[in-house]
Amino acid sequence: MRIAVLATGGTIASRRDPDGSLAVSDSVADLLADIPVPAGVEVCGFDLSRRPSFTLTLDDMLATVQQIRTKLADGFDGVVVTHGTDTLEEAAYLTGQLTDRDARVVLTGAQRGADEPDSDARRNVVDAIRVVTAPHPVGTAVVLGGVACAAVESRKVHTSAVSAFSGGTAGALALVDPDGVLRLSSAARGGHYAAHPVPDRLPRVDLIKLVAGADGIHLRASLDAGVAGMVVEAFGAGNAPPAVTETIREAHRRGVPVVITSRTGAGRVRPIYSGGGADLARAGAIFAGDLTGTQARVALALALAIEEPGAVPEALHDMVEGRRP
Repeated sequence: MRIAVLATGGTIASRRDPDGSLAVSDSVADLLADIPVPAGVEVCGFDLSRRPSFTLTLDDMLATVQQIRTKLADGFDGVVVTHGTDTLEEAAYLTGQLTDRDARVVLTGAQRGADEPDSDARRNVVDAIRVVTAPHPVGTAVVLGGVACAAVESRKVHTSAVSAFSGGTAGALALVDPDGVLRLSSAARGGHYAAHPVPDRLPRVDLIKLVAGADGIHLRASLDAGVAGMVVEAFGAGNAPPAVTETIREAHRRGVPVVITSRTGAGRVRPIYSGGGADLARAGAIFAGDLTGTQARVALALALAIEEPGAVPEALHDMVEGRRP
C-alpha cells in the first residue's frame, strides 16, 4: 500500500521562534521523521505549502483537493493531509464533498507545536496513517486526539485542547490508538461532488451572525460588496428580526441566495415561527438543516460554482440530506 502525505503547514509543523511565538517551520520530511510505518506500507511525503491555516483561502483548499485527487489517480492508495486547525473544518467539509465517502483520505493537524514536550503532532500523524491504512476504509475523515470524524461533520470545538474536534450530532467514525482502529459508524453524508471536476475557484460567500438588535446593515454591506451568496447564523431554529428579513428579500430580488443556519451550532433550522423563520422562507431564504454556518458557507460556494442558479437550493438540500446526484 502506498500513502501520500501532503503537508500544508499549521501548528503541526510549527516551532517556537526566539521571541516565543509559534511559526511554521517543519517540512513534510520533518513531520515523517521516525514515524513508525505499518508493514507493507510505503509513505511518500510532499510539501504543498508552509503556512498557518488562518491565512488560507477556500481556493487554496481547492488546490489541495486537486492534489489529493491527483495522488489517488497516480496510484496512491490513500492520502493524508496535514493542516492547521484554525480552518481545518472548512478544508474538511470541502474535501469531504469533493471526494468519495469511503475514500482513504484523512486530514489531521495538532494543537501544540512540534517542539513542545507534550506535543500532539507526532501522535496525530501516526494515528492518521493508522486510519488511512486500516484494513477496511473508514472514509474521508478528520483524525485528531485519537478520534476519527467524518470530514463533512467535523468542527473545531475548543481553542487549545488536544481533543479539539467533534463530529457533532453525527459522532465519531472510529477510535484510534496503538491497538489499531475501532470502527464505530459510517458517514451518511459527503461525496456530493466526488464525480465532478474540482472547480478552479469559488465565488465569495459571506457569513453573518445575528445578535440582539441586528438590523440588516451587515447583510446590506455584503450585498453592496457584490457577494455571490450569504449565510446567516440566525437565532434558535432559524429566526431573524423584520429588518434582516427585508434585506434578505432584497437579496432574493437581486438573485443572491441567502442560506439560514443557527447560531447555536447544533440542531436543525426550520421555518416555523410567524414573524421569524416563516417570514424568512417567504422572503426566499434557503434553510440549511443542521449545517453549521461554516459548513453552509462552503456548501453554498460549491453549489454556486458548479450548479446552474436555479439548481442551487436543491443541491444544498441534497448535501444536507446526504443524497448524491
